[in-house]
Amino acid sequence: MSLLLVEREGPLKRVRLNRPEKRNALSLALATELLQEVQRSHADGTRLLVLRGEGAGFCAGFDLSAFPDCSDGDLLLHFVRIEQLLQAVAHAPFDTLACVHGATIGAGADLAVACRHRMGAADTQMLFPGARFGLVLGSRRLAECLGADHAQALIGGQERLDASRARDLGLLQHLAEPDQWPAFEANVLRHALATPADTRAAVLHATRRDTRAQDLHDLVLSAAHPELRQRLAAYLSQQRAASPRNRTGTA
Repeated sequence: MSLLLVEREGPLKRVRLNRPEKRNALSLALATELLQEVQRSHADGTRLLVLRGEGAGFCAGFDLSAFPDCSDGDLLLHFVRIEQLLQAVAHAPFDTLACVHGATIGAGADLAVACRHRMGAADTQMLFPGARFGLVLGSRRLAECLGADHAQALIGGQERLDASRARDLGLLQHLAEPDQWPAFEANVLRHALATPADTRAAVLHATRRDTRAQDLHDLVLSAAHPELRQRLAAYLSQQRAASPRNRTGTA
């Protein structure tokens, strides 16, 4: 089964995360495939890249189900690959739109935040738990989106934001159910196409600060902490105790 479902309608490309049995959690393989698809979009005429998730939710974050068998190097590569993916989406030279629903957690929420346009269904729930096990990921992008005060309150917090609260904070810009998403996509694409591709790319570049080097530095420094494995094990143990039905090992 393909980890991504890709649909093309001229300059519009839809990419759906396709691991519904894992709530579309970002395994290394999925993160790598999605990064490669974003990179391919640089040269294939894409003007709007739309990200969606199959199944009950958009993306439940890191897939840590294989954590006990991972070496420190495996974990570091996994985390770095996801940061590379987030950076590729955040600094893409074309418009990006996240259409989210259900669980949009951790790195999944960071993936949505990396997009220029963000829309959510009424059942969307967002959470940023990574700092609870010692990982620094997406902090500056979240602060750019919401402001520093709101971002620091959410990072490592335990509050699951519903769709209305996420919209009020600016995590989501619009609320709409999936049957309304195509119309919204068409409006975003129409706006993007009103400007020549090179000019639109320059506008997108000018309206987002480039903090990629510092973001990667902060992530690697946090992932290299000697107690990261113990912190991850404790976090996953707490999650399983709090929700015995959740055995997917995501964060």
